[in-house]
Amino acid sequence: MSRRNRKDRRNARRNRDAGEFSMKGRNNTRNTREQKTYETRDTSPLVPLNQVQSEYINAIYERPVVICTGVWGSAKTFIPSVIACDLLLSKQIDGVVIARPAEGKAKSVGFFKGTKEEKLEGWAAPILDTFKKRLGHGAVKAMIEDGKIEMLALEQVKGRSWDNKFIIVDEAEDLDADTAKSLVGRQGVNSTMVITGDINQKDLKAYSGLELLLEVAKFGDVDMDIIDFDSWDYCVRSDEAKAWGMAFEAYEESKNG
Repeated sequence: MSRRNRKDRRNARRNRDAGEFSMKGRNNTRNTREQKTYETRDTSPLVPLNQVQSEYINAIYERPVVICTGVWGSAKTFIPSVIACDLLLSKQIDGVVIARPAEGKAKSVGFFKGTKEEKLEGWAAPILDTFKKRLGHGAVKAMIEDGKIEMLALEQVKGRSWDNKFIIVDEAEDLDADTAKSLVGRQGVNSTMVITGDINQKDLKAYSGLELLLEVAKFGDVDMDIIDFDSWDYCVRSDEAKAWGMAFEAYEESKNG
């Protein structure tokens, strides 16, 4: 065996022991030992549980912009997350952008230690949890490293443009108005943007960016659909989540009454 071949084999062994392989996997992402570990994925078809979910799924596939509002547990975030994964796997899009405000508990993810991705993973957890089930833990990690999944720091949104991407703007009730305006202006060609939120759950004290977008949409000609899960009948998370939602709604109505 030549000296060069021995060196190549040593390098390959060193990379393998470090948990990485030089070869590429699906969607041109790195194959890692972690990807091998998490081979079980949820690949079951996305089946709507009610008529409004069916309308929501159809809207995402047919419209470049969808705003979805309504009660918690109605799958506002879950449905676009699953669709984004499936489009990514089938290479119908180049990547996914996750935008989620850090309002409510802190003003900026910058207070947390770690890289930008590590800082943002906590805020993006509701979406990344679905991604990991659908794609596999290792695949998600590799796609984040390769930029196919981007968790967006909202203060860096200006000047961006997203072509052939799937953009999920989650918890939009806590976007400030200026950020909401900037976000919708970043959408490029062949992209889909899904904006979700529940104005009744907003932590933001000022006028919500979601409220602004719903109002401004009346004045334009945007190719979009608005889906509203406007009843606790649409809460499919659990009976307990539905019961708590109805109880809080009755409680708040009694205070306002």
